[in-house]
Amino acid sequence: MRVYLLTFLIVAFLTSTPVIAGGISWGEAPPDSVSAWSLEWRGAVNGNQASYRNWEQGGVSTLAIIGATNFRARYRRGDWGYNLALGLKYGQSKIEDDFRKTDDEINIRNTIRYFFEDDRWSLVGNVNLLTQFDEGLDRNQENVVSRFFAPAYLTETIGISYQPVEYFSIEAGASARQTFVRDTELSTRYGLDEGETFQNEIGYSFLVSFDRQIFENVRYVASIETFSNALRSPDRSDFTFNNELIGKINNYLNTTFRFTMLYNDDVSNKLQLRQTLSVGLSFNII
Repeated sequence: MRVYLLTFLIVAFLTSTPVIAGGISWGEAPPDSVSAWSLEWRGAVNGNQASYRNWEQGGVSTLAIIGATNFRARYRRGDWGYNLALGLKYGQSKIEDDFRKTDDEINIRNTIRYFFEDDRWSLVGNVNLLTQFDEGLDRNQENVVSRFFAPAYLTETIGISYQPVEYFSIEAGASARQTFVRDTELSTRYGLDEGETFQNEIGYSFLVSFDRQIFENVRYVASIETFSNALRSPDRSDFTFNNELIGKINNYLNTTFRFTMLYNDDVSNKLQLRQTLSVGLSFNII
């Protein structure tokens, strides 16, 4: 029940947040003379740095850089729509002579939808992939805990979507999720039997998305996504709650705060938290 209580509280917060301007809407189907495609491609390079020399109060020199790119292709013609969203992130930090990975994500989301007469409602089908580029080490930098496609999660969903306003949407449906662990030494770490590389689960999922400018030059992007295995108690549902506050300094400079809550009891029975604050460059490629 704790997952669904948390989901309810977050939805209540998102829908009650005072907001101004912004957001992206599917909009009405364009006439045949107008391209049915809209494209958006953005890049960003963020980081932070601290340097010390003869500093008697103490301190450790650090340098951290995160690169990210987001590509979106959206199609709308008649009652049919398609959306491709590609998100890539990778970051490293240098603490004295020690290098550590700080961010690493490959996120590919494909959505096809059929709009009903009231096009706030639509039938949706999703195929989503989530994995990472590089190997990750534990806190002591001794043991490998992840690699490319170890793990990787492929999720297929068919369900119903409701988007009452352009900046807020809800999706729910039946899902199948496959877990891939290419390195068998990591199989048990991600809920598979020893030596196994693949696991399939059937269940249902729920997704809430919010994307809007909440203050002048401040944009808030949030989502909560759950997956419940039909053979397990709902209390063991996995969920991810992503938050991103993006403050625009000018056309090229921004500061970004990211906060993520993650629960997956195949990996850990503890709530996982991640928080980053960075300043950097952002730019439109398309």
